[in-house]
Amino acid sequence: MTILFETERLVVRELEVDDLDDFYAITGDAELSKYMGDRQPLSREITQKWIDISINNYRTKGYGCSAVIAKDDGAFIGFCGLVYSDNIRPPVEAELIYALLKRCWGRGLATEVAGAMLTYGFEKCGLKRIMATIDPENTASARVVTKAGMTFYKNEVYEDGETTDFYVITDGSSQFDL
Repeated sequence: MTILFETERLVVRELEVDDLDDFYAITGDAELSKYMGDRQPLSREITQKWIDISINNYRTKGYGCSAVIAKDDGAFIGFCGLVYSDNIRPPVEAELIYALLKRCWGRGLATEVAGAMLTYGFEKCGLKRIMATIDPENTASARVVTKAGMTFYKNEVYEDGETTDFYVITDGSSQFDL
């Protein structure tokens, strides 16, 4: 097990093959998925591929999607990570992603882990610019990334009418110019 960092209440570690059931409890949940990707829950097979890709990303990029573990009981309660996605446009190097089980909402855990992940990205991975894409209807997530230090950058409307809000943060050495 590779621990990336700890916060007051959480341990964040690399995803492992044995995490499939716990990870799928999040990625396969329709309510948790409504603001992620295409808004559809993932299959177990796609969730397994996501774990495999994350394991490879840690080897090749030094960062990826990670497991979020509660310190008090050792439970797998969510994921958080820095990933490369199709939404990224240079000069952004990674996108912050996260989701927690519903029972963990409203306790400040998302802000705690998101802020720590941003610090990890800058200090341990050497990233210069990180973004988050947030559905404009997901006001709770917008609050999380803002509290974690990110700034609203722009809203983008796509051809299909879907919209995404972009939030950004830098290591302080550069500006965003997407």
